[in-house]
Amino acid sequence: MNDDMKILLENDCTLVEERVKKHSDELSGTLGLMEQQLEELLDTVVRHCRPMTRREKQQLQKMIRKLPPKNLDRAVEIIQRGEPPEKHSDEIHVNLEKEDNVTLWRLYYYVEAVEKARKLSR
Repeated sequence: MNDDMKILLENDCTLVEERVKKHSDELSGTLGLMEQQLEELLDTVVRHCRPMTRREKQQLQKMIRKLPPKNLDRAVEIIQRGEPPEKHSDEIHVNLEKEDNVTLWRLYYYVEAVEKARKLSR
């Protein structure tokens, strides 16, 4: 039997639960911070992208329509990032002509990544 299992079996169950919760909370906090830093990095990168052309916006619109339902939630998150929470609803209508360049490019790269992943899984 390995040492970790031995420790778990020999110690009080509540002590084990407390330690697991402590480590779980620490990991969750670290992952949350990493996610925030990644979002900031993505914003920095796409902020330097050129303005999206009308043709690219039309292509993006077509790509969004092809997204599987499970990926639409993330697309909505990207679109709603800069909006106040009270504007969020169950139904969303997006006018890509009115979206800022950072949102358009983040959305484009997300949708493109989903499409590439779908092609690889076939």
